[in-house]
Amino acid sequence: MFFTGFTGFIWNFYEQTEPAIYALTFTPKPPEINSTATSKESLAIAEIVQQANATIPEATPTFISIPTKPDGVFTVYMKQPQDAQYFANKVDIDRYSGEVLHVVNSKTAKIGDRILNAFVPMHYGTFGGNVTRILYVFVGLSPTILFVTGLVMYLLRRRRQPITETSRELIQR
Repeated sequence: MFFTGFTGFIWNFYEQTEPAIYALTFTPKPPEINSTATSKESLAIAEIVQQANATIPEATPTFISIPTKPDGVFTVYMKQPQDAQYFANKVDIDRYSGEVLHVVNSKTAKIGDRILNAFVPMHYGTFGGNVTRILYVFVGLSPTILFVTGLVMYLLRRRRQPITETSRELIQR
């Protein structure tokens, strides 16, 4: 439960914790990335994937983040064979020119990026194979189990007790 709670906290306050993690690990924070040209039409996703595959050839694309603003970039998340998660590698590509603007390769990533990448398997329980996945099922069910058992205990305590002689005397006064 600690890992799930801690990583959930980190993600909910990501704007504050990301710079703190980079500062604590003495890792330079990556610059803000924007597309340079906004006058022509955006490239096709097939071209973006092709560019990402050329950048990290041994990796497989797992997720593509499509830009929502005119100066936004395509972000292709990739998984290499040795990676435990599907978002360990990232290629940011200019949506108009196809130029690679930033790359995070799990083999050469700096410590700050590695720590941030480690939050995904810790949060979802995918870091230890099937054993941790099964354990995380029980961790996920524990709030429900605690709620039900707490409610049962509360209802059992609130159940009316039979009236005793002492109780009758108190009522009659």
